[in-house]
Amino acid sequence: MIDYAKIIILLASALIILVSFFKQRNKKLRTEYVMFLFYSFLLSIFLVFIIEVKLHHILKASLNIPRTMTYIIYFVIVGSNFFIFRRMLLQHSYILIIISFLFFGFANVTDLLTGGKIIILNNNEIVEDAFHILGTIFWLLFFINFSSKLK
Repeated sequence: MIDYAKIIILLASALIILVSFFKQRNKKLRTEYVMFLFYSFLLSIFLVFIIEVKLHHILKASLNIPRTMTYIIYFVIVGSNFFIFRRMLLQHSYILIIISFLFFGFANVTDLLTGGKIIILNNNEIVEDAFHILGTIFWLLFFINFSSKLK
């Protein structure tokens, strides 16, 4: 049930990004903004895929690839988007996307620590899901804010 909430929030973000993209299509929006919207849309869909499929669990079970490796790949994919567009992000409410990124990171760290039995939490899935929900909410808030300021 909670996974559906995360997916709905991320799909709402993707929809906002898509609407912003098409709304700005006829205007003279800087190429950097268009590319950011495009890649952010793809990234939102990627996050939906990751949350729904739980690729890190599948890769661990079937190919014995450590979750740490999978999370590093996730970080590189998501982080590169923000690194590439960092100058543009600094001109907007980037704190929202940083908070989102931190919550996603907390969810991953929780999964790594509890999955590796380093920390034992009775409700580790609830804690991880809470961090994911908070991350997706801040993700959505960033794109609502970003899209409202496009001229």
